Amino acid sequence: MPSLSRLALLLAALFLTSAASAQTGIGAQLGDPTGVSLKFGAGSGSVALAAGWDLGDGDDQLSLEGHYFLRETRIPGDADLALFYGPGVFVQARENSDTAFGASFGIGLSLYATRDIEIYGLVSPRLQLIDETDFDLGGGIGGLVYL
Repeated sequence: MPSLSRLALLLAALFLTSAASAQTGIGAQLGDPTGVSLKFGAGSGSVALAAGWDLGDGDDQLSLEGHYFLRETRIPGDADLALFYGPGVFVQARENSDTAFGASFGIGLSLYATRDIEIYGLVSPRLQLIDETDFDLGGGIGGLVYL
């Protein structure tokens, strides 16, 4: 079963393998997970991370998800809209039960409102591999401001 320290190492590896870039986005996401979002790099080869928490129903949960975007393609005829997709991983650490871990695949649309502001929608089918085998759907809508 992966521990939170192993998860931290995995997310650090994702961050370090992304291209060194002055483009770092920080923002928020509503969905699964709901919380903070980060994006390192731009376009194909960028890495997106989301961390959220659910403090309701007596089973507190921390969710982390990361995606490596294989491709980001501008939609023809609209320079500000892009389709992106790529593989990822997710971890859900629950207070009253085991930790869930698995693979995901993110696909979504980004709208670049300005050079420094991105609004996105993401759908992320997930295959849980640890604790039990299960299929779930994650994702959400969010925004990033590039520093």
